[in-house]
Amino acid sequence: MNKKISLPKGIVALLVVVIAATSCNKDFLEKPQSNDVTIDTIFSTKIKAQTFLWDTYNKCVPQGFPFDWGSHNGMYACMLMAASDEGDLYDAWPSAQAHNEGSWGPNSNGEDDFGAHFKGIRNASIFIGNIGRVSDMGDTEKSQMAAEAKVLRALQYHELMKRYGAVPIVDKPLSASDEINLPRNTYEECVNFVVKECDDAAAVLPNNYSTEFNGRITKGAALALKARVLLYAASPLHNTQTPYKTENRALTGYPSFNAERWKLAADASKAVLDWAQQNNVRLVTQFATPAQNYESAVTDLNTAENILSNQAHGWWGAWSPMFQQFAMPRGIYGGWYGHGVTFQHAVKYQKTDGTDQQWPDQGTGAEFLQKMQQMEPRFQASVYYAGAKWNDEIGVRTFFRKKDNTWSDNAPVNGVGYMKKFLTRMNWGGGQLNWIVFRLAESYLNYAEALNEYSPNDPLCYTALNEVRKRAGVPEITAADPRYDTQDELRQAIRRERAVELAFEEHRFFDVRRWQIAGQDGVMKGQMMGLNLYEQADNSLLYRKEAFETRVWDDKMYLYPFPQGEIDKRYLTQNPGW
Repeated sequence: MNKKISLPKGIVALLVVVIAATSCNKDFLEKPQSNDVTIDTIFSTKIKAQTFLWDTYNKCVPQGFPFDWGSHNGMYACMLMAASDEGDLYDAWPSAQAHNEGSWGPNSNGEDDFGAHFKGIRNASIFIGNIGRVSDMGDTEKSQMAAEAKVLRALQYHELMKRYGAVPIVDKPLSASDEINLPRNTYEECVNFVVKECDDAAAVLPNNYSTEFNGRITKGAALALKARVLLYAASPLHNTQTPYKTENRALTGYPSFNAERWKLAADASKAVLDWAQQNNVRLVTQFATPAQNYESAVTDLNTAENILSNQAHGWWGAWSPMFQQFAMPRGIYGGWYGHGVTFQHAVKYQKTDGTDQQWPDQGTGAEFLQKMQQMEPRFQASVYYAGAKWNDEIGVRTFFRKKDNTWSDNAPVNGVGYMKKFLTRMNWGGGQLNWIVFRLAESYLNYAEALNEYSPNDPLCYTALNEVRKRAGVPEITAADPRYDTQDELRQAIRRERAVELAFEEHRFFDVRRWQIAGQDGVMKGQMMGLNLYEQADNSLLYRKEAFETRVWDDKMYLYPFPQGEIDKRYLTQNPGW
């Protein structure tokens, strides 16, 4: 096991036994086969119980980096951003294309393994139900480890709820005599269950661990999960007078709108910020430039900003796992296709002076480069455009269509350039990457959003938003600025800031759903745009703004369909429209 959480010596071999004892190839709710004796063994000593908990971490903590064939991390063979208005792949075979063209459904999704969530939930429930049996562990440590498992279980429910809405709540290991084909609980019941799990866990979890246990669930992680779940619950997809579908509304959200849900979300996010201040969790600001601070926040291990990240992988090799082939730009360190950054996403970044960049339909190559270089530091750290430097080894590359109608190196790309965020420290030798689950910048943005919905233009909304903008090296916004002096203008500014700060971290794909804006042209529907460079007869370059794809959206896509195999068993109610 190559896990960043430090494990006592001699337990790796036992992990194989644990995994075998809890595997299941049948119904996702089914009891693990012949596990009674094995459970006695697993929970006979502290070291064995810990091993089981580490495996539960592996099953429950999200991993957004695609790393191998057949693994559901991001979309199949690519990142989730390629199936949102953030990005695209030039190659069509990874599963993002099916989502973009609308050719996915109950029989083929390509993004999620429904049953895998319940394997993690089952592991967590087994641990919670049996940790008390360990003889060589104190009650305090048992309670804390059970709390970790509760948050892991709740995290898997959040992953299910943001994709499917309400799901069956299974809060104990099922025995042979139990009913295993459980129907969906209501959405409200699911939210309440996760919130209670987080509250119970936060009451006993430590604020931090010694360095050898970096990556374990803290009180802050429990608070952050609660805050995010309540933010989703308060959002229009689940909390509105005008739902996208009225059928089985109790399964897709609340039957009626209640503004107090926004207050619950704001209060929960404020609790995260208060906890962070008391425990020296802070935005990364110690480097010389805003771009360095931002790059460190999303790339360095265990920064002061990190609340929870997936640390299941040690060093990522250049060829195993296959992340570099799936994510690197074409022609760089073995990259097959790279992730293009759409024009729709690029224009959400401002220039360093806080104004919007203007992009005529075409212009010279020199104008293209000048405009790109005027963009704010987070853009420079996130987007690899023609004429930009990748790193000291690769240097500057310009990609364009030649006069003979062939493409230069690193081309073609759908969008304005390639995704650069996360990647520039990797080379032919590989690199170290931890997928971010919760970092403090999100909590500032969650708080600003929820508070503005409940208390429009509250001064604290601007304060929270500006904490993120200050670190990014862009001007602060104020209520005195006519661009931001109404609730809706501030709402749009918060959403825009969220798109930029949390770019490619698997927020945008779900944000446009929970806001019920995915069906707008240029979001998950209609023409997606890019900027392409063309070589001219005099060897100069000309850029053109042009569409590379027309995407398909249907409102039923606001929630995923349950797999048809589960629907055929007649215990789950399918989501509306599917």
